[in-house]
Amino acid sequence: IDPILPTPNRKRPNRRRGQRLMSIADHHKAWINGLRLALYDGGQETISNALHSYFAPNAKIRMCHPYQEVHGSDDLWTRVYQPLLAAMPDLERRDFIVMSGPRWQSDGDENWIGLGGNFVGTFDHPWMGIPATHTPVFFRYHEYLKIQNDQIVEMEAIWDIPQVMQQAGVWPMAPQLGVEWMCPGPATGDGVITGPYDMDAAGASVQLVWDMLHDLKQGDAQTPDRGLGGYWHENALWYGSTGIGSARGHSGIRDVVLKSFRNGLTDNTRHLDQGIFFGDQNYVAFTGWPSGTATHSGDGFLGLAPTGRRVTRRSLDFWRIENGTIRENWVMVDMLDLYHQLGVDVFARMHAHLGVEERVA
Repeated sequence: IDPILPTPNRKRPNRRRGQRLMSIADHHKAWINGLRLALYDGGQETISNALHSYFAPNAKIRMCHPYQEVHGSDDLWTRVYQPLLAAMPDLERRDFIVMSGPRWQSDGDENWIGLGGNFVGTFDHPWMGIPATHTPVFFRYHEYLKIQNDQIVEMEAIWDIPQVMQQAGVWPMAPQLGVEWMCPGPATGDGVITGPYDMDAAGASVQLVWDMLHDLKQGDAQTPDRGLGGYWHENALWYGSTGIGSARGHSGIRDVVLKSFRNGLTDNTRHLDQGIFFGDQNYVAFTGWPSGTATHSGDGFLGLAPTGRRVTRRSLDFWRIENGTIRENWVMVDMLDLYHQLGVDVFARMHAHLGVEERVA
């Protein structure tokens, strides 16, 4: 890590405080199971009741484009979930990561839950203008929940809506460089963490990711490998949002991800100090809203000609640490919001594509 970069103050563990944080984190992982079960195996009434029970009426909810700000549990049900369930009546959520912990380097007064997985359902009716396929479809979600007094008071969430567009055959964006698939859960099968919270293990995991990200942000177009060596396993998997795709190993992550960002974006600032990190065992979560700011000044970014626009980037990420290196990284970037900031209305392009198909037919 560059010696001029600030590093957090390392405090000696306070065992009494550690026991309190363990108790809270473990409680939250058990407490959230009711909501998880409703979203996995519940109908409209069950899901509506669960959302209104778990989310505070005035919860601050920030979601991906086009949802943006969602105002409490009522708005989450009527504007987000009810239309989705109307389109996919047999919808279920399959979590492959469930973790909990206090915000890193806080006094334990901010406690978070991280959820990642895939929605699965039969796409029987149009959703957001995407035509129904009448077949099963899937799309990934990452959600981070802030908990106070056994209520969700804040959520940041990104759903991979372009993944549904792709499966419906109405892809409106540039071809992605990485591969596309139904994103798998952790290779070790331990992403739904039920074991007792370990403050020291969580802290060591977050520290590794923190150091890596500070090294990573020193890279540019002339140093495409900066941030990989010493932090990432040689066969690491990077699971990106649809529109970027997934990559494997140092060369894949460099060529699919880092080169396009470093060639296409300048003045690229990562807002690490303003973001929220929390860890649980060998897993790390980070949410930034935004996580970075940059100028779209070069070729290669999202297949678009340089616009010169200053854009923000929303990102919700999970990492899995194995033997001191990053082995898997699940990344969710709000691609629809990025395109929107660059002057491209993805939904309008999709509708125009559908119109062309109708005229040809």
